[in-house]
Amino acid sequence: MKVKKWTIILVMIGLKWIGHASDPVKELRGYRLNTSIHIDGILDEEAWMEADKAINFIQKEPMPGAQAMFKTEVYFLYDNHAVYIGARMWDDEPEKILREFSLRDELGNADNFTVFFDPFRSGLNGFQFKVTASGVQLDASVTNHEEDSNWNAVWESAVSQDAQGWFVEMKIPYSALRFPADPVQQWNIQFNREVRRYRESTYWSAVDPNIAGWVQQSGRVTGIENIKSPVRLSLTPYLSGYLNTSKDPNIGHSKTAVSTAYSAGMDLKYGLNDAFTLDMTLIPDFGQVLSDKQVLNLTPFEVFYEENRQFFTESTELFNKENIFYSRRIGGLPLKYVEVYQNLQEGERIIENPTNSRLFNATKISGRTSQGTGIGFFNAIVSEENAIIETIDGSTRKFKTNPLTNYNAIVVDQNLKHNSFISVMNTNVTRVGDDYDANVTGAYFNLKTKDQQYQVAGFAVMSQQFFESQTNRGYSYNLDIGKVSGKWIYSVGHRADTDKYNPNDMGFLLYPNYQNFFIQGGYQQYYPKNPQKVHTSLTGELNYSRLYNPNVYTGVEVSLSQFTLYKNRLGAGWDIVINPIEIRDYFEPRVADLSRYLALPGSIKASGSISTDYRKPVALDLKLGLKYFDKSGQAYYSVGFSPRFRLNNRFSLNTSTALDYYKDEPGFANKSVVMQEIIGLSPEDILFGYRNRLTVENAITGKYIFNAVMGLNIRVRHYWDKVLYHEFGRLLDNGHIEGLAFDGLDNQKEPIFDRNVNIFNVDLQYNWRFAPGSDIIVVWKNQIFNSDKSFDANWFSNFSSLSKGYQENNFSIRVLYYLDYLYLTK
Repeated sequence: MKVKKWTIILVMIGLKWIGHASDPVKELRGYRLNTSIHIDGILDEEAWMEADKAINFIQKEPMPGAQAMFKTEVYFLYDNHAVYIGARMWDDEPEKILREFSLRDELGNADNFTVFFDPFRSGLNGFQFKVTASGVQLDASVTNHEEDSNWNAVWESAVSQDAQGWFVEMKIPYSALRFPADPVQQWNIQFNREVRRYRESTYWSAVDPNIAGWVQQSGRVTGIENIKSPVRLSLTPYLSGYLNTSKDPNIGHSKTAVSTAYSAGMDLKYGLNDAFTLDMTLIPDFGQVLSDKQVLNLTPFEVFYEENRQFFTESTELFNKENIFYSRRIGGLPLKYVEVYQNLQEGERIIENPTNSRLFNATKISGRTSQGTGIGFFNAIVSEENAIIETIDGSTRKFKTNPLTNYNAIVVDQNLKHNSFISVMNTNVTRVGDDYDANVTGAYFNLKTKDQQYQVAGFAVMSQQFFESQTNRGYSYNLDIGKVSGKWIYSVGHRADTDKYNPNDMGFLLYPNYQNFFIQGGYQQYYPKNPQKVHTSLTGELNYSRLYNPNVYTGVEVSLSQFTLYKNRLGAGWDIVINPIEIRDYFEPRVADLSRYLALPGSIKASGSISTDYRKPVALDLKLGLKYFDKSGQAYYSVGFSPRFRLNNRFSLNTSTALDYYKDEPGFANKSVVMQEIIGLSPEDILFGYRNRLTVENAITGKYIFNAVMGLNIRVRHYWDKVLYHEFGRLLDNGHIEGLAFDGLDNQKEPIFDRNVNIFNVDLQYNWRFAPGSDIIVVWKNQIFNSDKSFDANWFSNFSSLSKGYQENNFSIRVLYYLDYLYLTK
């Protein structure tokens, strides 16, 4: 990989910016307990009155720097086992305190109080615990200022209310925190309160919204003495049972297939020392995870799906480095799932072809030392998978679609002075047998000035795939320098992915062979004294892109966006994206050597959105967009409509409708030998078509929360996609399409490329946390997939025809019980 001289110079300049984080301004002294505290939401123990208290909260919203509207008092107690936080939140109108119930880790329309701990005083990382006025718990780990709500801890809390406001009482065991082994300790700490009806967010240690990052703006708690990290060992065994049904109405006399299954396994957490934790899942079961939002994919690229499996979302923030760790690869589609179809002999058919690889176990180790060194280790083993093929004589044979595979990742992340950091990460995929192995190594850095105003950030990554006869090696690098705090922000940078860069064995990259040069800037303004506005921002960006190899032009894009938040919590904004000249798409022709491209006309896309006040029983999000092309007839329109209904503090419904319409969109049609025979194309010709595409997605999400530990949640989604081709042509060397006398019909006069697809999902979940960390979860999942030739049918007819599609139902119950070593020994 060639590294330009100016890249080295900028990095060396950035190294001069390293220094210690600024000392916090506010201090609070911790009070050691000699008696017990009963967590009931009532601060009636004498220790609360003897403790030091945090007062004088400062607004971040809606008026940064102003004193809080209501008084808040917070107390910090500790003993040999836990930290205790007590908060008294005064309110002149306690009957107006909002207290909507929600599921755990979901913030409803409710007042709330948060405590944040940074025991190592990193200015970057820590642990956050939040309690709402309705008693709902939320917690998160924080890494480089980013909150990860998938992290979960077991802790206690309670709330109460009187005629002058409300109280919260929290007991956070040391097993939920990571802290140094020093006999006398000082931690960075922050308290936050939100008065929801005014959307007032206040902090004990003032947070300036014009400074990038908030963790380093915390206060400090002193006087913590002679505490030790306990034996952190917990087991969570589980037992699951399943009833599955499936039916395909398109198969004559098809009966409903019924099957049952059960599984048992266990999750384990063990504190290796004061800072590091081992997480293991043994014989994992992910049958209850939320269904993917599947779509019809007409692009040459893979669809990115979010990870919903808890083990892979919790405590994995250290691994989130430029998508070289994409956990959906683990236990996902077998390596040669498609290849089995290409290896069928005449008269053979596939009886069974698993779509997922079985996961035997997975292990994580993560933590951070007192010197600010974060270390993460991940390992998972996935089983061998085989497709079953029935031969022409009725016998069967196996085709290996996935070898026994080991996935491994390790990352070292070092906190530097001035809230800067540098990281190194490696991922490795080892496959048993003749299949290739893969390895990716990357280095990442972010260096900030002492005043947090400027930064230099970047990364360099190398990917390797080890085949029997060769090694494919590729690189990705990025450098970004700019001003990141203050009213005016700006940056300039360059990114490149070489043509052989491929992290996709364990990561995710849409496409390699890309380089981009960009300049971006923005202005943001807060209005502490404006009676109408809270905040406004204006940003702009210029991107110039090329292929890496060959080094040819692909596009220029100019974008401008604006957003304003008003005091009545109405948010409104607009976006404009301009491609002033022709775009050259080298990927849509599906040619491996990228020797051909599709020329796309210049365009202007404009969109606008509004979002009304979520505090109201009825709220609305509305988005409108249109795109004009420098070509007659081609256009794009979009509408998004999402009303929200809060019927009471326990029951809410959110609905959404998204409509996208592409008119005269050019797209790849086919390059197969069959099409060459039908139309008479040569092997070098590529068939393209112009299509009208209508996509409509409707979703309803409903919640009924019985209390702070029990709730019912449902999501219903219907996705409809209709694609109609109306003109075809041959792709020319100049990227344009030359028309052909071809109507898109086969020899039976049936459309070859038109599509009409319906996907329907129901995810219904009942969750009861019957004891700390212990749950009973009951789930019903339904999926219907239907693809037919009803090209003239409207939305209502398509929805009615769902009964004609292949349907699966999954009913399951899962019981998890949390066992803590410390409680068991007592």
